[in-house]
Amino acid sequence: MRFRFPAALLVVIAVPTSPVSAQATTAGPRPVAHATRTITGPVIDGRLDDSVWRAAQPIEGFVQHEPFDGREATERTEVRILFDNGALYIGARLFDREPAGIIRGETRRDLALKEQDAFMILLDTFHDHQNGFLFGTTPAGVEHDGQINKEGEGGFGGPVGNTPTVTGANENVNWDGTWEVHTTIDEQGWSAEFRIPFETLRYGSGKPQVWGLNFARFIRRKNEEDFWSPVPRQHTLFRVSMAGSLEGLEPPSNRTALLTPYVVGSLHKDYAAGTATDAALEFGADAKIGLSPSLTLDLTYNTDFAQVEADDQQVNLTRFNLFFPEKRPFSWRTPGSSRSAPRSRPTSSSAAGSASTEMAGRSRSPPAAGSRARWARSRSACSMSRPATILRWAESSTNCPIAPESAPSR
Repeated sequence: MRFRFPAALLVVIAVPTSPVSAQATTAGPRPVAHATRTITGPVIDGRLDDSVWRAAQPIEGFVQHEPFDGREATERTEVRILFDNGALYIGARLFDREPAGIIRGETRRDLALKEQDAFMILLDTFHDHQNGFLFGTTPAGVEHDGQINKEGEGGFGGPVGNTPTVTGANENVNWDGTWEVHTTIDEQGWSAEFRIPFETLRYGSGKPQVWGLNFARFIRRKNEEDFWSPVPRQHTLFRVSMAGSLEGLEPPSNRTALLTPYVVGSLHKDYAAGTATDAALEFGADAKIGLSPSLTLDLTYNTDFAQVEADDQQVNLTRFNLFFPEKRPFSWRTPGSSRSAPRSRPTSSSAAGSASTEMAGRSRSPPAAGSRARWARSRSACSMSRPATILRWAESSTNCPIAPESAPSR
């Protein structure tokens, strides 16, 4: 005897378990923070125990960016903002139920932040939703700062992927502003106090002002990233257009004046020829004068780039050009002042591997015949050096630029 059973159709309806989806979180209104004026600024020691901090309105409500986009952060973060006539003060209390698990990391400025806990601040001072300043620190109290232009599009050269997604790879970390930060670790977690002088920033005119603002916290042991103003997972903190707002600021009129003088001395003696010692003294200076919020006058006399960090060596095996970030302070641009990305310096290369050379960002020509120069040949690059000045040349093959006629032959 054979039995037949009717077929049953099973319908499964998927219901989201989270009451708040990531799309709803990022598509909602942007959060708003308020800055409080103070007569006397707090002592920057990383403790947040000054009475003036109690007058500031706490900023909370951080949400996860990773690993669960849109969910509430697993650890509470509280931020307060003060300002006086000279500086902006930001205090962050980063609570942690396991203080022993806080990772301090290295103590090097502008280090990669992927290996330790970190706290980042994004300031869109012109509120143009495109450019901004980035300030950050770790429990070890290191200083990390940079410029963001056009929401981090394009990048500024160098290795990619050396920072967590709270910062991304498209940050001009060659900009080093003048500011101060101190941190402490206690049984409740860790805390950080920032003092950012207004003269370090560039902003528009008028009072009061509204700036773009966002915060990011990175908890290393959990691989967790928390944002104050939610940003979709495919973007980073550099998504300036999705930042919140900072209201109530009354900064002073922005008139930046920066003078950087230098003095260099050198001694030269040819022992083989038995000549007398030749002494030389050089001096010069760079100056930046802010004429308006969007216009800066750059002046230089006897410009010297001896203190500028050398470019990272890169091997180009593609048909695309390499771009080296601008590391000379004289050529830096402030976000929002020119509405364009910081200068980068391309070096051309051909698919056939032909030799082509480009002076790596130094807008100088080789010295004319008769000038004193010493040419040195290295394994990957050629360098021309003179007293207190080193100009590095990048090349795409083993060939070197042709030395001036006065240069000694090898």
